Parts: sequence; structure tokens; C-alpha cells
Amino acid sequence: MPELLCIHLPTMRWVSPPNEAVLCLGNFDGVHLAHRHLLRTAKELRDTAFPTAVCGAFCFQIPSTDFLLPDPPAHLCTPEQKLERFLECGMEYAFLADFPTVRSYSPEEFANSILQAQCHCVAAVCGFNYRFGRNGAGTPEMLGSILQIPVTVCPEIRVLDETVSSTRIRRLLNEGDPVQATQLLTRPYSLTAPVLHGKALGRTWGFPTVNQNFPADILIPRRGVYISSCTVDGVSYGGISNVGSRPTVDREAGINCETHLLDFSGDLYGREITVSFLQFLRPERQFESEQALREQIGQDLAQARDYFQNRASSRLS
Repeated sequence: MPELLCIHLPTMRWVSPPNEAVLCLGNFDGVHLAHRHLLRTAKELRDTAFPTAVCGAFCFQIPSTDFLLPDPPAHLCTPEQKLERFLECGMEYAFLADFPTVRSYSPEEFANSILQAQCHCVAAVCGFNYRFGRNGAGTPEMLGSILQIPVTVCPEIRVLDETVSSTRIRRLLNEGDPVQATQLLTRPYSLTAPVLHGKALGRTWGFPTVNQNFPADILIPRRGVYISSCTVDGVSYGGISNVGSRPTVDREAGINCETHLLDFSGDLYGREITVSFLQFLRPERQFESEQALREQIGQDLAQARDYFQNRASSRLS
């Protein structure tokens, strides 16, 4: 595998690296609030001081934690979603390094061989805790010294007196707090995956659902029922989503996401859709009967309708 891939984000095509680049350096899992501050800073630096350079995000194709930790954390977004969010933040290019190929490089080798020789880096932006090179020995101060370029180091971003980080967002989602996770991600945490055929029990009960599996390596939020939303052909539908194994009706099932969309009728099988988790309603549990489960689903749907009606009212007021 090559040391570096360069992607032109507006076309999502592999290209040769441009002659000059202002790089935003990081891991960018989830492209959360603090990452977006870094990306904005890089774009402002390019616009004001390096107008002939492109602006790009630099990270590893697969996060370094996947190789360095015995139990690596699940990801907050897919590689495709990460690229899309770079583009949303004004990046023109993504520079993706292959960690196994470069993991043994010293800070000097990494900076000279990758950032300068291949990316043509003329200025860089990174976070206060950015590290690079073998064993993470390189610091932002070292980077500027090695390459003799300006390096802007952004301080930590804090919300509710705690640093914004991918680790914190994972903890919130594992605890069943998608509301605060949304604040830190700047968008609801979501699942994008094809709709699969299920057992159609929901349809026979009057609650047809779309069934999706979580992609490999993507974080599965706390098991339970969520108020959710889904956009189909440009129309947003509210709904409820169950993340879990449906213990009342199928004890052998693996974890998946099963969503009922409010006021929607249609066939979504085989289509790739995005379900966004808005609010946690209740933990997953096994009911004493299918009838008890059906009654609870009715209550969940009533709560979801109230949620969306209140949200619509607050927008109009």
C-alpha cells in the first residue's frame, strides 16, 4: 500500500498532491466540534497567508489506534463520512497516510518524507495534543522546527467544563446520552447502512420497521429505544429506533437497529439510509409477552410524536 493517498474532495477522486498545501493535522474521528475549529483555522490561515496553496486535512487511512491498542475504540464515523465532513468544513483535499507503512518513521523522517516531500506542506494547524512519528515522539513545536514552516497550535475546546474529544463522545453514546453527543458532534450521531429484510413482525403488528446492521468498527450506542429521524427522498420522518437484539421475540439475534418511521409508507429494502439518534427513551428489556411489547411500542410512538410536535411548535414560536 502506498505511504500516501491524496483525494480531491469535490470529486472524491484520487489525484496527485498539489504543489503547496496548508494542512490540518489530526485523527478526526467523528469530525466533532473541536475538529471543526481546527479545520476552520486551517482554512482561515490559507485564505489570509497562503492564497496560492490548497487547504487539506491530513490523517491516517485507518486510525492509528486500530494498530496500537489491543482493544481499539469503535469509530464515530465511516471513512466516507469523514471525507464528506471535511468537504463540508471547506477542505479541498484529504491526505491519507498508511499507518503501518510509516509507523516506524522518526518525527524527522515523518515530517520530511511525508508532510514536506509528498504533501508539499507550507503551513500546518494542529491541536494542543497532536503527536507524530515513532512512539508519538513528535510535538507541534518540533514540527515547526523540523520543517521551518508556521505551525498554529489550537488550544483545547471545552463544553460544560470538559474537553471536547472523541473519547468523551463515545462515553456519552455508551451511556445513552445522544443529546449531549449531538452538541459535541454538531450533528446527531447516526447510522448509515442498507435496509435489510427482517422477520416482518412489526408489519404484522401495525408497526412496520426498517432493519439495519451497524458497519464493522462503528460504535453501537447504548442498547435501547431512541427517538430518531430519517430522511427519505428529501423528506424527513420522525420515528423510534430499537438498538439491540429484540430479546422478547428473538433471543438468538445479534445487535441491529430497527426503526419505525412515523407517517411513512413505502418499500426501502436494499436502499442505504441514515437514521439519526435524537433522544434515549428507555433501555432494552425482555417483556413478559408480545402483547406487552406491543403496548410499550405504542407508548414509545406516542412519546416520539409529542417530541416532534413540541419541536415543531418551538420553531414556530
